[in-house]
Amino acid sequence: MIKKEKILYSYLSNIIEDETPNTIFVNTTRDISKLVKRIEKLNIQSLQIGPDIEQISNENFDLFIILDDIQTSEPYIGMIKNLISHKIAIFTNFKNDDLINETMLKLGFETELLDKSNGLKCFSYNLKTYNNKRTWNNPKGWANPENFDKFRW
Repeated sequence: MIKKEKILYSYLSNIIEDETPNTIFVNTTRDISKLVKRIEKLNIQSLQIGPDIEQISNENFDLFIILDDIQTSEPYIGMIKNLISHKIAIFTNFKNDDLINETMLKLGFETELLDKSNGLKCFSYNLKTYNNKRTWNNPKGWANPENFDKFRW
């Protein structure tokens, strides 16, 4: 196993341990049997691996992982985000880096891993932590708290 693979699999197994998902989809064409061996002791009900998502468009996954061998686009990522999973990790290489950074920022992704020496970059999205509830957006923060749920303008 090369160094890049070790770092990738270690990082992915840490994500999976931290998030404790029941269902995972890994979007790749690679042989990731070494990763599967690493995570087989975890309590995962379903792990699916495949190069495309046409067959799974009616399923939901707790965690969706896209490796850097898969070409992605804004509509592809948007469909995953809106229909398939609320927790997403996307690995990219450093080709078209500025365009990818801009696209990921537009879609609400954050940079989680940046390792130029090994060519690894990971963006993540988690709906639960993306837009936290603001403390000021409640009746106490309003001039007329009695009207908080009565009027929308």
